[in-house]
Amino acid sequence: MDVTVIICTHNHDKSLRQTLESLVRLRVPEGMSCELIVVDNASEDCTAEVVRSCEMTNMAVCYIYEPRRGQCYARNAALAAARGEVILFTDDDVRLPHNWIEGMCAPILQGEADAIVGGVKIAPHLERSWMEKGHRWWMGSSEYINVDAPEGMIGANMAFSKKVLEKVPGFDTELGPGALGFEDDTLFTRQIVAAGYRLGCALDVCVEHHFDESRLSRDGFFERSRRAAMSWAYVAYHWEHQLIRFPRLRLAKAMLRLMYKRLRNRRDMRRDEGVPSWEIDVVCGVYFYKQHLAERGRKFNYEKHGLVKVRNGDC
Repeated sequence: MDVTVIICTHNHDKSLRQTLESLVRLRVPEGMSCELIVVDNASEDCTAEVVRSCEMTNMAVCYIYEPRRGQCYARNAALAAARGEVILFTDDDVRLPHNWIEGMCAPILQGEADAIVGGVKIAPHLERSWMEKGHRWWMGSSEYINVDAPEGMIGANMAFSKKVLEKVPGFDTELGPGALGFEDDTLFTRQIVAAGYRLGCALDVCVEHHFDESRLSRDGFFERSRRAAMSWAYVAYHWEHQLIRFPRLRLAKAMLRLMYKRLRNRRDMRRDEGVPSWEIDVVCGVYFYKQHLAERGRKFNYEKHGLVKVRNGDC
């Protein structure tokens, strides 16, 4: 098997159906064998029926049910079952270009890279005039990725050689949706680079992201800000072994700063959609220090810049 395509999903049956329909229309290069693994992460909707009713003519389909809630449990279950030499991940809310498989996999199959960062663009109907660079990045857009020094793969469009799993066996189940919320892709990328593997870009191979419109609301942005900051704190402490001096004082200052700036910018609080960039930054600071305080009572889950998580955090 040359390529394994993986989609992990939780209660997104309608969106998943459209993603699978775009997969059916993909061009699979002649002579290349592909399989699709869909991992149902404890869904309570019609996900199983959607997958089983999907008629894929260009690749075999495997359905896996993962009862443990958390995207990384689902991803690791898929990796255990994958047979392809190249692992290709996407999400359940994207539309894929016809050349997606060839464009993402060719650099790896040809020996030019061990992992590939793919492009992600926001679906046209979800574009907003108020979006700044930070908002677009928050919605998964890849347009600001530094091609010469990418910091992390994006789960909606990433590929890597199966051989990287010999040194980096999987994703951290304390990160990602269903757990702290984010940074599972970023930590995995940092680990494979630390292991000596080559990271390349194929940003021109771009998937279209059709995320739920609720993510554009103030509550949606705040939830993502909170989850992202908590995830950053986890990685900073457990993987980078970053020890922050006076974290309680820093937390108190961040909370006071947030209150002060909200009072001074009361008009910004009236938005139905979007959040000003300054507010995202300050909210992230508050939850970063909160989570750091929670993590610092634990033993490190990794050796510094380690490739494998130490069981029970004993290090």
